[in-house]
Amino acid sequence: MIRAVSLALLLPTVVFAQDASPIRGADQARLDAFDATAGSALLQAFAGGGLGDVDLLQEVLSGTALAPLATSLPGDWTCRTLKLGGDLSALVTYAPFDCTITADGAAFVIDKTSGSQRLTGQITLVDGEMILTGTGYVTDTAPMPYADLPPENTSDGTLWPVVGIVTQPEPDRIRILMPQPLLESDLDILDLRRKPAPEAPEEAAPTKEADAALIPDDAPVE
Repeated sequence: MIRAVSLALLLPTVVFAQDASPIRGADQARLDAFDATAGSALLQAFAGGGLGDVDLLQEVLSGTALAPLATSLPGDWTCRTLKLGGDLSALVTYAPFDCTITADGAAFVIDKTSGSQRLTGQITLVDGEMILTGTGYVTDTAPMPYADLPPENTSDGTLWPVVGIVTQPEPDRIRILMPQPLLESDLDILDLRRKPAPEAPEEAAPTKEADAALIPDDAPVE
């Protein structure tokens, strides 16, 4: 059984409590089968995915993960879902939507805030890995806290448990691999790209009227 450990992640003010995000038994089983699940899903995706989608998948998976203490998760992100394997298709990629990650003093809170399928959850440090535990839900449905979800992995299509492994290969890129999602695929990957900081507004150029106001009435005319 994976146990949560008390360590600071990223910011010294964020310390994970021992019971910050206990993993449901059914979700632990999904994590334990991650290697087999990911291997099968990737074989399907690379064998049957379209060339453009396969190129994107290769880019998403590229890069060695930073150590958890070297990551920088908080911020505003675009987030794109890739679905691998299963009955839907070998590989399906979706348009980017909006995600935010914030620190709440005990963990990092991730929210997918646009699109028809949403997500809310926590990222905590578990045995040296960053683990996402959360709730998936459809728009206009109130999400249930992860801790209140039923113990079995079932879904009526409006609410479902989510578990995933979080890595950050670059300061402006995060990937979350979610094995055995309850909807459609064998492996979901959430590809996050940091949004650029808003640019400071440019100072307006002086108007002719403003320039004229700076010239004394008795100034010589050239």
